[in-house]
Amino acid sequence: MKKLLIPSLSLVMSLLLTACNNNNDTNGVSQQMPSGDTSQQEQSSYDRELVEFPENYNKGVNYTTVHRGNVREELYTSQEAIEAVQNGQPFPDGTVITLEIYRDEELDEIFVMEKRTGWGDQTPEGTPRNGDWQYQEFNADRSLDYEEDIGRCFTCHANQERDEYINTLDEMKSYDLENFTGSKESSTESQITRIPTDHWVVKEDSQDNLLRDSLIENEEKAGIIQKVLLMIHYS
Repeated sequence: MKKLLIPSLSLVMSLLLTACNNNNDTNGVSQQMPSGDTSQQEQSSYDRELVEFPENYNKGVNYTTVHRGNVREELYTSQEAIEAVQNGQPFPDGTVITLEIYRDEELDEIFVMEKRTGWGDQTPEGTPRNGDWQYQEFNADRSLDYEEDIGRCFTCHANQERDEYINTLDEMKSYDLENFTGSKESSTESQITRIPTDHWVVKEDSQDNLLRDSLIENEEKAGIIQKVLLMIHYS
């Protein structure tokens, strides 16, 4: 009887140990994926390429320059955004603010923030929502900088909620839009259109290649002169 009891007890102990080991394995899996760890969830749910590089951003308003030691920052946005701010209105949907970052006078990074209706719902988990603003960082060659921690952009700008999450709102308010000429081309055109043309004489080339005086209205004459000057400038 004792001989039969000993193997039976051994079998029972073996089954209990196996059950305990299986239970510990299950607990180990759950401990490896704690509910508070959202880093992998953020990467899968947040669209890292939501904000695209704004082509021709430098034809907008270069409304301020910031110097920080060997770092120079040039900020650009649209004329419509500046006008909205100066009129006490919220930033229009689609507003883009671009920040060029130069280190020792060499372009190092390009930071972009963009506002779109509903984009606030795309904010990464664990970061403060900044209205409907989203952020992006690009390298000097305009390629997306995947190594940049975008979450810190949300944290930094969250402190400026009173100023619509913009660090340079005061500079926008004080910017004189009369100084805005946009690109170099529009600057040249603006200068040429201010040239007085009343004393200029315009003659028209007839079909038989004879130059003859032509009665041309002042407005039309000014347009012809400006067009010719632009052709000379860009040729």
